[in-house]
Amino acid sequence: MTKFLIIVIIATFASNIAARNTCLDLCGAGCFVDSVSERCMACPSGCISCKDPDTCITCLPGYYLNDKKNCVSCNVTGCANCTGNGVCTECQSGYFLENSSSCQFCGTLCKTCASSSHCETCRSDLFYGVYRSNRTGDCKYCPEGCSSCKSSGVCTACAKGYVLSDFQCVSCSVIDPDCVSCDESLTQCNECGAGRYLLNNTCLECSSGCENCTDDSTCNKCSEGYYLNANDGCSPCMANCKLCKNSLTCAQCEDGYGYDSDEGRCVACKLDCEVGRPPASPASFSVHTRTKMDIVADTTVKAISKDEIIKSHIGMGSNNATQIVMNIKGLGV
Repeated sequence: MTKFLIIVIIATFASNIAARNTCLDLCGAGCFVDSVSERCMACPSGCISCKDPDTCITCLPGYYLNDKKNCVSCNVTGCANCTGNGVCTECQSGYFLENSSSCQFCGTLCKTCASSSHCETCRSDLFYGVYRSNRTGDCKYCPEGCSSCKSSGVCTACAKGYVLSDFQCVSCSVIDPDCVSCDESLTQCNECGAGRYLLNNTCLECSSGCENCTDDSTCNKCSEGYYLNANDGCSPCMANCKLCKNSLTCAQCEDGYGYDSDEGRCVACKLDCEVGRPPASPASFSVHTRTKMDIVADTTVKAISKDEIIKSHIGMGSNNATQIVMNIKGLGV
C-alpha cells in the first residue's frame, strides 16, 4: 500500500511538472488563458492582467481603470499611478510629483526625489553601487567594482570578484582572469567562475557543458541545456530544451517552446497573444535618454506576484503562474 502511494505521488508530481511546461504556461503579461478554447489571448489595450478580452483587472503603469474595466492613459508624462485623466498620484522612479498634473524628471539614478533637481534617495537595484552627492544633490555611480561607496573616491564594499584595498576595489582577475573570489592581499584565488575549477591558484576549464566541477573529470552541475550523465560528464538535452534529467524528457523548454507529451519533444508555441508582448505604452510612460553605462547596469525588474497571477485566472481553469516581469517603476524600458 505504501509503495503504491509513493508511486501515485511521484506520478502526480511528474504530471504537475509537465503541466507547467506547456505553451499555455508562456501566456504572460497582457495575455490570458481562455479555458474553453485553451488558447492564450490578448487582454484589452493598456492592460497587464485580465480575465477575458473585454475586462481588465490591472492596468499597465501610466493607465487607470475606468468604470467599464478599460484602461485609460493618465496623460501625465512620467506618471506611474493616477485616479483619472491628468490626475497623477504617484510618479515613476526618477520623477518628482510637482502637482497632480506634473511629474518632473529628477535623474536616472534617483529612487525618490526631494525636488525636480535634487534626489532624496538613490537606486539600490543596479549592478554598480550608487551614492548621493551632498554637493550637487544628485545620484552618481560608484567607481568600478564598488557595490557601495560614500563618494567617487571612497568605496565601502565591493562587488563579487573584487576586494577592498585603501578604499578602492581591486579585481581578483589580477591573479587569474577567471578568478571571482580572492584574499585581501590579492595573492590567493578562492573561487573560479562558471565552467572553471581551481588548481594550484589557477582556474582551469571543466569538461564541455559543465558549469561547476571538482576537476576536469568530475562535473557537479551542468550548464543550461545539458544533464549530468552516468560518467560525471554532461550530455545535451533534446533540441530546444534547457532543463532536463536525460535526453528523452524535458522539465523546461527554451523560451517560446512548450513540451508536447504526445510527440515527446519541445515544439514552437503558436499563441494568439504574442509571448512577452509589451502592452501599448501611453505617452505618460516616459523614456529618457540614458548612457551606455545606464543601460548595461540597469538590471532592475519588478514582477507581479504569483498570487496576483492566480487571482487574475480564477474561474478560468488555468494553472498558469507565469511570472510577469516588467520594469514597472523604472524608466519605461
